[in-house]
Amino acid sequence: MLNLHSSLNATTVAAGESFAVATIVGTRGSAPHPIGTSMLIHEGGRITGALSGGCIDAAVHAAALEALAQGTSRREHFGYSPDDPFAAGLTCGGEVDVHIGPFGADSPMHGLLSDFAMLPAADPVALVRRIDAGSCGATLVSAPATQTVPSLATLLAPLVGAPAGALAAGFCLPLVAAGRTGTIRLDREAGFPGTELLELLVESRLAPPRMIVFGANSFAGELLKLAPLLGYATTLCDARSAFTLQPRFTMADEISTRWPHDYLAAEIAAGRVDERTVLCVLTHDPKFDIPLLALALGQPVAYVGAMGSRTSHESRLRALRAASVPEEALAALHSPIGLDLQAGTPGEVAIGIAAEIIAARSPRATGSSLSSTSGPIHGQPPGQCSTETASGHQLKREVPSWT
Repeated sequence: MLNLHSSLNATTVAAGESFAVATIVGTRGSAPHPIGTSMLIHEGGRITGALSGGCIDAAVHAAALEALAQGTSRREHFGYSPDDPFAAGLTCGGEVDVHIGPFGADSPMHGLLSDFAMLPAADPVALVRRIDAGSCGATLVSAPATQTVPSLATLLAPLVGAPAGALAAGFCLPLVAAGRTGTIRLDREAGFPGTELLELLVESRLAPPRMIVFGANSFAGELLKLAPLLGYATTLCDARSAFTLQPRFTMADEISTRWPHDYLAAEIAAGRVDERTVLCVLTHDPKFDIPLLALALGQPVAYVGAMGSRTSHESRLRALRAASVPEEALAALHSPIGLDLQAGTPGEVAIGIAAEIIAARSPRATGSSLSSTSGPIHGQPPGQCSTETASGHQLKREVPSWT
């Protein structure tokens, strides 16, 4: 449901109007959207959001109106049938499971969605929802990164019952605290003190990851325009204030005129650089690049890239080796920065850099044209993995596009 945040407003969730929430809770093969993607279907038929490119949305809409009329939640499965011309399905060949929960005019979900809609877009937040048969309750969790098992158990108690609060919190906390999305199944084998199966959908987002761009030039300006589309909060850093403070860079969330390596050292000391941080060194000047890269390559960040020709790259490597940067750290440097798109303009170069950053998120990314590869286009959703719980049940986790 986190995908609906920008679409929600007071009118959308106004009390006095019944609505249903349809959510993707399982995927197999190639699917248009990941687990957690939701749309609202209002009692009058109006829709907020979408679950696909249109291939199943009409069928989900009809099922949601039926669920509203009956007042009970349901699960629907959609695949692809080449033999039934009237079947709703995914033409991409994948399969999805959709949970549809109806909420009446006096449902607490109105207040929950209203509170959610009022949050700033970048605020960390988590939603935990019941998606087992016949259930559709939800809990809003603020400050997900600071939650503990006891605090989360208190929030989950109204959703799962007080006796199961701590058990559910123990399974949910890794997803909530890490900003991940996934489903959790609890039953008696897992220690659930009830006879029925309990299934939860956990959606969590942390504060946006950071992209720090060093060097105030045309390439930086274009990259700063693209960064919000990838979900990054941006900083532009260049010690030359005459360049940095130009109006064309006002799209950056933060601007610093400190020396790049001094700025990065201060951010590291303050705990504002983490494993999701992206560092793009576009200064193309050794007096800035070498001390900055010597520091950056020792950090557990997501990506470090540096602009320059292949000649500049070889010269840069010699200088970094002279500064005692280990070979394994040098191997993590993306230089020359960006994918080979034969880019010419600053905008095209920025697209190549952005594409390489996206590719660096997944070990499965090849950077090749899809027409030249084979196999599933999406395969396993990015960041999704499965681990066995103590009861032997699968805990499915997913990282949704770094948002």
